Amino acid sequence: MPEGITLQGQIPAYDDAVFISYARADDQPPPDDDKTQGWVTFFWQQLRWELNNAGVRQAKLWLDRYEIDPTEDFTVKIDEALRKARLLIPILSPNWIQRDYCQLELSKFVEFRSLANDLDDNIVLVKKREVLADYVPRVLKNREGYQFFLKEPSGKLREFYWRGLQDDKAYFDLLKQVADRIAERLTARSALPKHSAEFNGRTIYLAAPADELRDCWLRLANDLRGSGHTVLPWEGRLSDTLPDAEAEIADALARAELCVHLLGDSEGSTPDGSKESLVRLQLRLARERAGRLLRVLWAPKWLPERPGAKRDPFEVVQRFGGLSPGEEVYGEAVTDLSQWLRARLNPSAPASADAVSTLLVAGAVPGDDALVSMLANRLQSDQISVQPVFAGGDLPADDDVGPAAALVPWGKADRVSIDALLDRLAPFGMPTTVLYFPGNNETEKIRFFRQGVYVEPLEAVPPDRRAGRELLDRLLSEGG
Repeated sequence: MPEGITLQGQIPAYDDAVFISYARADDQPPPDDDKTQGWVTFFWQQLRWELNNAGVRQAKLWLDRYEIDPTEDFTVKIDEALRKARLLIPILSPNWIQRDYCQLELSKFVEFRSLANDLDDNIVLVKKREVLADYVPRVLKNREGYQFFLKEPSGKLREFYWRGLQDDKAYFDLLKQVADRIAERLTARSALPKHSAEFNGRTIYLAAPADELRDCWLRLANDLRGSGHTVLPWEGRLSDTLPDAEAEIADALARAELCVHLLGDSEGSTPDGSKESLVRLQLRLARERAGRLLRVLWAPKWLPERPGAKRDPFEVVQRFGGLSPGEEVYGEAVTDLSQWLRARLNPSAPASADAVSTLLVAGAVPGDDALVSMLANRLQSDQISVQPVFAGGDLPADDDVGPAAALVPWGKADRVSIDALLDRLAPFGMPTTVLYFPGNNETEKIRFFRQGVYVEPLEAVPPDRRAGRELLDRLLSEGG
């Protein structure tokens, strides 16, 4: 067992997550081929469809491709996903055997599941390529698994998927067996969700992306469609000429209830006759659309092909004119975004009219903008629209926020600047909490009092989204 692994002393509460453990080298598409998907991505998408087709929509296929912070030995996020996972799918290959991360994922899952005494039934082994028996981890030895290749008498390997599908029937027959095994394990342990009314899917405009985020677009589109929603444009592509592209965008936006824009480093191609990139064109037309159309700007902190360069989502959004009314920023991984969007679109859990629907995180001086950005990131919620307001920025119109609350992080501001900001917030009549952090004039902060404004001292910004949600729940329950 690798060092640093500790038992937690109790069996975790498993959800219906299926963790896919794989080597990134096994998901590299062929060079100079923008049509063929990597092995793992293709497997993930086809398995997702098979599970939906089998009526097991509650299954969450957890893929860490966009979620590992290369500066960390083993992320908290992966550890937590393994702790909660019902099933593990190791994609065995020579590359997988050589990756310490893959070995650690298996060890972690074995440790957590050993407490429940059901390890044998909860590892679904998928074999991408042959691995010599001496190198196969003990827990995987003697498992027949699902072998996506054949070894001919001559010793030559015939892979079912190599630079694309080579044997459609063999591949999909085997994939269905994998899906049936997963469905059997999940439905045996938990009842299928019950619905009191017929599911009513929503229409989402998932903006056509630049090539660097095309895999992410496909993943989101498959998940949303698998949950019963309609995703436009259908293939995530638009016409090459400006008039046709504008017409297609306008038609799709008129039908959509939600817009999701994928903001990478590249802005995509420029349609003939346009001075705007594809990404900017879609965002501008969405912003100009009359009526209230919620827009989610996905600016991931880690890009798929640039794992060493972390980004600030709000700095990315500033390149596109900053936040406009009716927009939210989401910076977590694509798998998190998928689950977050599906929770937001779930009609079985409507928000209460009396509940807070919008949270403003507002700063008084530029020196506190970093606190605003970090808090807004940490406090994002499936149920509440979090809107950062940087120093000097415009507050949203009163009819754009609905039932709302406000947080004012106080780091480097003076009392005069804080009072000025609170005066601007006062007409909204929303519950307001000042969070003061260590530093600057501590006396001003300690002695601060204003009728109707709550005060909460914090030593630091919550370290992660889970802690942020706990803080948000506590503040809203106490101050709301």
